[in-house]
Amino acid sequence: MVQQPTLSNNNLIPTIIVTGFLGAGKTSFLNHTIKNNPNTRFAIIENEFGEENIDGHLIVNTSSDILELNNGCLCCSLNDKLYDILFDLHLKKKDFDVLIIEATGIADPANIAQLFIVHPAVKESFILKNVIAIVDSEQIIDQLNQTEEAIKQISFSDVIILNKPDLIEEDNLYNVKSIIQKINPTATLFTKENNVFPMIDFIQTSYAIKKPPIDKHTNCSHAIQTHEHNPKQIEHQHTDFTSITLRYMEAFDIQQLFHNLTVFLTFQAKDVYRVKGFIFDQTNQSYLLQSVGKRINIEPIKNDEFNPMNSVIVFIGKGIQHKSLDKLMRKSILN
Repeated sequence: MVQQPTLSNNNLIPTIIVTGFLGAGKTSFLNHTIKNNPNTRFAIIENEFGEENIDGHLIVNTSSDILELNNGCLCCSLNDKLYDILFDLHLKKKDFDVLIIEATGIADPANIAQLFIVHPAVKESFILKNVIAIVDSEQIIDQLNQTEEAIKQISFSDVIILNKPDLIEEDNLYNVKSIIQKINPTATLFTKENNVFPMIDFIQTSYAIKKPPIDKHTNCSHAIQTHEHNPKQIEHQHTDFTSITLRYMEAFDIQQLFHNLTVFLTFQAKDVYRVKGFIFDQTNQSYLLQSVGKRINIEPIKNDEFNPMNSVIVFIGKGIQHKSLDKLMRKSILN
């Protein structure tokens, strides 16, 4: 069924997932966040792929609860253990204000976020405010060439922070920004400047509720915008990696759309990494639509967070075709 939670989230614990490839600077960002929020009580879940959690010892001394998940990856075998920890945190939710999960550098954040987006019991206590990817500006191109995990981390994130920009030339930094924005046009991109992370309130501000970029075709019944890497600009083997933006003026049958997308992701969408967007129904109620793995989640949102003048859906993946995706979406449009 389509998820139908209450629109009020005043009593829910803000949760942030920090992702990023190995050595990107996740722990440094975590320390920055803790130091700049001295009046906030944090519960921190540290995940390390190994028996000893080195990163856990690098976190600044605070009164925060640091919980370690070692010898495994949150994106796979430790998901059940994560649920147990969340249940324990639920029982002592009055003792902290914000939950931060720092995932191992090889984790797929979609599988971590799944508990917070689709699990009814978890959603009663926690609200996922942002998935933040820390990117090593110098290494990210090689990482995108060599591993799918780096692509998935960027694809799923709401916020992307470019770390170590001073280690590359300005032209190369521009190319890195361009590639990241093409991989995930819905994310908000920040750059670390003067060796300091940006002073942004990631705790209260939800960058997940962000309108995808407007294109020049907004007067059309629907518009399709396709982005692909330009191999002449910078060498990158994922030349078939694409993001496609679909826009519709018509209202959607929410239940039918949920069913159609679920079938699509389950049986046909092997290389679709992310689906995210805003849609509206015949009553002009707005919804946030997003995929987590093979699951689709559709939740109502306040209309002041998104103006339901049109629906906007972004697909991110490899080898995806705009015509077939448009045909799929139109099956759920109300006549």
